[in-house]
Amino acid sequence: MTIKLTALLISLCSFGVLAESAPYKKQTLLNEGKEIDYYVIQKDDKKSQDLLVLLQGSDCKSVANNPNMVKNFGAVFPNNDILLVEKTGLNSEVGADGEEASEEECPVAYMSQDSPIERADNYAAVLKQLKKDYQHIVLLGGSEGALVTHLIAAKGDFISASIALNVGGQYFIDDVLYSIKNNTPKDEVANSLEGFNQFAQAAKQKQLNDDQFVSGHGPRWWYEMLTIDNLKLVQEIKTPHLVIQTMADTNVDAYSTEKMMSKTNNPSVSFKKYENLDHFFKDNQGKMHTEMIVKDIQNWYSKVELK
Repeated sequence: MTIKLTALLISLCSFGVLAESAPYKKQTLLNEGKEIDYYVIQKDDKKSQDLLVLLQGSDCKSVANNPNMVKNFGAVFPNNDILLVEKTGLNSEVGADGEEASEEECPVAYMSQDSPIERADNYAAVLKQLKKDYQHIVLLGGSEGALVTHLIAAKGDFISASIALNVGGQYFIDDVLYSIKNNTPKDEVANSLEGFNQFAQAAKQKQLNDDQFVSGHGPRWWYEMLTIDNLKLVQEIKTPHLVIQTMADTNVDAYSTEKMMSKTNNPSVSFKKYENLDHFFKDNQGKMHTEMIVKDIQNWYSKVELK
């Protein structure tokens, strides 16, 4: 079965002209026999008191080759150091040209091990090592990175605050079905929906072959994405957390996000929506409103009570 969901499985929103790639210095943490590669970017020669953790989306590209993420979202907290954690199976050669690796070129080692839960565990391991060096640690992730943000914030007692951009609704399957309906030719929608539902059932029952990669992701990724309860995670977050959703988003079901947030009974969690912006914060004229989003996050953060 071949299912293409490229429009849905995207990276953390990128904006503006591609910045020149920075020569980040890689560091490696050995955690329970496993090597985790990460980068700490300092804005000045002196280490900051605060750390901004940026979490990329689901693209097959090294986090070191995503300069727009650092350029645009690093601006939210301009004085913070920045932490980037590499996905298992990727290195700085993947996406070195600034483009996501195609499904044919994406390393099998990455696709077979790709896991949002493991990503969260890797970030947590690195942060537990670094937390003594920082007064405040703030997470910011988009798309899959937003889900990983939820996974970390729901369990991490070392987090000061977190922001999730365009995370989607309570269950990932609803976002996929919504994306199929909005990004598939009308005469193919019914068959595509039926095909994906069959695939989803097989994935949740762990019936996929180990080498069965769909949209660049293996059985482990699909099982986790289709079984994680986003609402449950949001309910468990105990530190200030902001969920942002653009309502003209056709990659995830924005109204499912709104419905999920209406069920949230957690005083630590805030929700802000933007009616006429798409997944990339563009309006219907194609104009980007990144600066407005950045200012709104800064305004929210200035009012929260940090531990």
